Amino acid sequence: MAKTEAYKLNEPVPLSFVRALLVQANNAKLDVSALLRQAGFPWNPLQESAEPQVFISVEQYSRLCMALFQALNDESGGAVGDCKTPWGSTRLLLFSLLHCANLGTAMERAIEFNASCRERRGEVRVHELVTDSSARTVSLRYFSAADPQHPPQQSGVLCGMAMWMRVCGWMTGQYIDIVSATCVGPEPGSLVPLRHFFHCPVDFDSDCNAVTFSARHLDAPLLRTEADVEDFLRVAPYHVVISPIASEVSITTRIRGLLGDDLGGDLPSFEELTGMLNMSARTLRRRLEKEGTSYQRIKDNARRDIAISLLSRARMTVSDVAERVGFSDPSAFHRSFKKWTGQSPGEYR
Repeated sequence: MAKTEAYKLNEPVPLSFVRALLVQANNAKLDVSALLRQAGFPWNPLQESAEPQVFISVEQYSRLCMALFQALNDESGGAVGDCKTPWGSTRLLLFSLLHCANLGTAMERAIEFNASCRERRGEVRVHELVTDSSARTVSLRYFSAADPQHPPQQSGVLCGMAMWMRVCGWMTGQYIDIVSATCVGPEPGSLVPLRHFFHCPVDFDSDCNAVTFSARHLDAPLLRTEADVEDFLRVAPYHVVISPIASEVSITTRIRGLLGDDLGGDLPSFEELTGMLNMSARTLRRRLEKEGTSYQRIKDNARRDIAISLLSRARMTVSDVAERVGFSDPSAFHRSFKKWTGQSPGEYR
């Protein structure tokens, strides 16, 4: 297994993700018992009388995903509602990208691959990479005129695009921060899936589904080999859907690890950080610029992600959350959170 990434095979998978897969299998009228046997589950998580054990391994979850996708003959798991990704397509796609010079070339080739190899219900009107006039950000845009008999859930299409960006991050060993997103459809009744993938503002009723990120990532070289692809595919569903792989190559990931989860105290200065990473200030700035980020942005994103996690799960007041992520002034936290997510902390909760 490559040394550039950490596969968390012993991480417990939340039961809610497993149940969501089984509900999807039920809705598709598949044999749930057969899928569970194929994935090595000794019990059915949908049954109230199931064993109290709730630990599900990364490999079990990934096997269940793959069993479902194979039964559906759709490796996107229905996320991209206007087309199917036939079983085996992802493996062939990744192999076809390995020798691309950089991520930009790989993403353009993936657009070509998808146009020729996916089974579609409607005409694709937009599928392109567009760099903004300042050349600082780039948007992956997608919109299809789907069969009106089978209209896609546009928020699901957007989540599918976020999953693809996680694959792109794995290919380059970089953390790709999506800074904004747009969705063709109206705001869905539940924002939980979108919040899982997007820690940034999402604009609805747009003319195109799009994810926007730093254009510097397009120049990143691809780091993977055929052996890496085989290792990745074994647990890809977990890392694409639930938790992206933490690459040891990415300087962003290393700094996030140094910052930890409690940002209430003083964070290291840039000079202190260079000592912790054993590199010069010039080298660190160059590495950060290469990944399309900065130390300040990494700190802001860490505060954002921890605040989102605490607001979603912990029984803490907004003021307590603000203090936990380093804001002594709750009003400043409100302003920052609104800038990060497009919602106030209260609205988000």
